Amino acid sequence: MKKYIIAAAAGLVLTLAACGSTEVPGSTTQAPVSEIKEVSGSAEGFGGTITVTLRMQGEDIIEASILGNDESPEIGGKALSELEKQLVEKDGFDIDGVSGATYTSEGVRNAAKDALGLFLPEMEESTTEAAETTKK
Repeated sequence: MKKYIIAAAAGLVLTLAACGSTEVPGSTTQAPVSEIKEVSGSAEGFGGTITVTLRMQGEDIIEASILGNDESPEIGGKALSELEKQLVEKDGFDIDGVSGATYTSEGVRNAAKDALGLFLPEMEESTTEAAETTKK
C-alpha cells in the first residue's frame, strides 16, 4: 500500500510541475501589435484650410495625407506630397518644410499639431496675420 501512495504522490508532483510553465524552450514572446488609428487636424495655410490625416501605430506616424485644395497648385500644391513624406520621416510635426512654400509648410505643421492634440489657437492667429500681410 505504501508503494501505491508513493507512486500516486510522485504522479501528482509531476502533474503539478508540468502545469507550472507554458513556455516552450527556444520560443520567444512577442509584444502585442499596437492598434492602428487615424487622427486628423486642420489649420490655415496660404490659400485656406489645410487638413492633415495621420495613420498612427502606437506613437508612430506610419502614413500621412494632406488636403489643401485652396493652396496655389504650382507652389503649395506641389509641396504637399513632400510634406507628407516629411511628417512620416520625422515621426511628428517638427518638419523642415519646403522652400518657397513657407505658409503651406507652417499650415501643415499646425494641422499636424492639431491632429496630435498639441495645437494652440494663438499660434494660428499669428500665422494667419503674417500670411494676410504677405498677400497684400
